[in-house]
Amino acid sequence: MTRVIVCCGVGGVGKTTTSAALAVRLAKTGHRAVVLTIDPARRLADALGVELGNEPRAVAIDAPGTLHALMLDRKATWDGIIHRFAPSAEAAQRLFDNRYYKAVSTRLGGSHEFMAMEKLYELVESERWDVVVVDTPPTQHALDFFRAPDRVHRVFDRSVIGILVEPGKGLFNAATRKVVGVLHRMAGERVIGDISEFFRLMSGLSTGFRKRSRAVADLLSSDRSHYWLVTSASAPARADAVAFLAELEERELTLQGFLVNRVIPDPGELAAERPADIGEAEWTEWGPAFDALIHARRSEAARHRAGLAQLAQSSTHASVHPLPDLGSGIADLSGLERLAEHLPDV
Repeated sequence: MTRVIVCCGVGGVGKTTTSAALAVRLAKTGHRAVVLTIDPARRLADALGVELGNEPRAVAIDAPGTLHALMLDRKATWDGIIHRFAPSAEAAQRLFDNRYYKAVSTRLGGSHEFMAMEKLYELVESERWDVVVVDTPPTQHALDFFRAPDRVHRVFDRSVIGILVEPGKGLFNAATRKVVGVLHRMAGERVIGDISEFFRLMSGLSTGFRKRSRAVADLLSSDRSHYWLVTSASAPARADAVAFLAELEERELTLQGFLVNRVIPDPGELAAERPADIGEAEWTEWGPAFDALIHARRSEAARHRAGLAQLAQSSTHASVHPLPDLGSGIADLSGLERLAEHLPDV
């Protein structure tokens, strides 16, 4: 049965890269892994060395398992759903031609998370993979991802659709006729016609949308889904991570642990030593600067250790996994493999 690993966190802490490295580690340990990013940035594609689209692409990796990756294209996901579930090719084409559908599928706020939910459902239901790793957008939008199943129920509530499609019917027909009349005057007959046609065509699909949204909500709250907070040891990122932890707990979702990126190890008693090709006079001038750099590094490492301790105190059950600062950053698959070596088994 397919498991789901959800990586959450604010922007700028390496969450996309860490998600990809987790999928690499899973492949290295013999799993069939796929990583889905719903962050529109293209860092994941650059690191994996493949051109990512809305369908899983195989990543060439020396591992006993397999690795696939994809980047959510919400318009393509919308279109794919319509193709699969519209009652006829004609109904599907009418939706594709509908101006309101074009706006909903490309620009409507929240539709990105809505389609991410649909894509996650599709990946899990296919049973092609042992684990789906989900790279969520930065924190505020990640919460929208968790709320998407509830929002789907509201958007496709039959009573709401009925008001828009047939405003003259029902207990509140007089009131709804008045509201729709105001909308006609404000937006114009053609715009309201497009909206009404959209909901009329979508009404036949609403049951399926609601059913799948409930299935995803159940999946995300089940023991098949594991949550990891990606953060850094800096104070602002830690504060955001702890705030997000509270949101997870409110939703009764169990955090597995913190993945703390770019942690600087303690340089210990390291001291600057004069290289053989540097004269004593030059070293008298430059040596103190090198000592100052080592002191700054040691101080930053101490701050990082204190930050890790604070994260550990914020949760009684979540583990804290420091990930080393790899210097120049990660730009390719070999870099992801190096980071994967420091990740826990998931």
